[in-house]
Amino acid sequence: MKYVLTLILSLALGFSASAQQNFKTLDSVLTILSNDQIFHGQVLIAENGKVAFSKAYGKTRSGNDILNDTPIDIQSVAKGITALSVLQLHEKGQLNINDPLSKYFPSLAFYDGVKLKHLLNHTSGLPRFFEVVFSNWPHDKFLSMKEMIDLVAELKPNAQSKPGEYEAYNQTAYMLLADIVRQVSGQSFTSYVRENIFKPAGMTQTFFNVDRPDFKEKLGEANLDNLFALITGDGGIESTAEDLFRLDRAISEGILISPIVMNQSYRPAELADGKEGRYGYGGSLVEKEMGKRQFQHIGQGTSANAVFTRFIDTNADLIVLHDQSVQYAQPVYILIKNIWEGKPFEMPKKRIVHNISEELIAKYVGDYGDNGFMHITTENGKIYIQPDGNPSRIEIIPSSDTTFYFEDQDMNWEIYLDDAGNVVGFGPAGEREYMMKRWNK
Repeated sequence: MKYVLTLILSLALGFSASAQQNFKTLDSVLTILSNDQIFHGQVLIAENGKVAFSKAYGKTRSGNDILNDTPIDIQSVAKGITALSVLQLHEKGQLNINDPLSKYFPSLAFYDGVKLKHLLNHTSGLPRFFEVVFSNWPHDKFLSMKEMIDLVAELKPNAQSKPGEYEAYNQTAYMLLADIVRQVSGQSFTSYVRENIFKPAGMTQTFFNVDRPDFKEKLGEANLDNLFALITGDGGIESTAEDLFRLDRAISEGILISPIVMNQSYRPAELADGKEGRYGYGGSLVEKEMGKRQFQHIGQGTSANAVFTRFIDTNADLIVLHDQSVQYAQPVYILIKNIWEGKPFEMPKKRIVHNISEELIAKYVGDYGDNGFMHITTENGKIYIQPDGNPSRIEIIPSSDTTFYFEDQDMNWEIYLDDAGNVVGFGPAGEREYMMKRWNK
């Protein structure tokens, strides 16, 4: 009891553990967070290429204990695996990342100048195919890759920008890449990845959702949330923290790909304004300085969350998978990293609902982004966001006068103001440079 009280007091004040106590402290803290329903998942920390800490906490959504070998949906971390598949085929000479998109999708040749490398680092300028589908496809019918391509080829939605001009995260770019792997390899994308990545890396607890015998039964009827469920490349993989570490080892040791080719993933794009982008191939560079480079894969969803950070120059890894309680993923990740590094840390706080005035809500209602594609609306005192082409809206819950969150996601938003208090944009909290500007017709 005395130890628990001491620990709680330390947490309240902020705690900097000695190097010898870091992992013991981490285990104690994660146990508390699991009991408080703030963390359910797996954590793995590797140093010098070896596992230094690996443990599972809490329960799955179905109520089963989470173990180290319990597969968890890694969401968009799967894009890193898609990128690796493309780079493998590039190294073998079966494709080239400078190939034009039209070589593999002739019906999309009107998107002139788009190359595979643009798909890899989110600089293709392609429109959001999701919006095209939501506006023009039956909401009770699953979509195939061919049907998506045929629909886009027929409607020819305008590109958002010229290739290489700007960064814009694009899910469907990775669906295109997965289909290119299928075309070039002569195998289904899932078969190629199983044989050329999962198996040689020793990833025995990693699976594609579409390959599970009960997949269609669990999927149920088609609806707005699962229209793309049969298309692979952008997600749809379950794995474990330990399997992702095995993937890292197989990459670092040259088992899956040569270091020279893989290093291309860690180079940010040079954009039209002369600045460097933040995306590499299949992930983002959260730290670019040589000797300190961090390459991060993040997957966010309503039921699971994954963060896979590779510290390239120090041969270390930090992998955090959430099976539920995903709304706390970001503060939990920061806490884990700080404890590991022996820095002061704060316990995540339960989310609050801030009472925001009707006057402020009315001030925020409007259109944001290119051509006003993102809409903020209100009804019965609640605030919603809704992109163009998406018939459903999502409530954003205020945590302050200018910050908001999704109830079941680790996604925080912010209304950005100028010095005079005028609304100038809306976007990810704390990332003003990536905000969607207020659009005035």
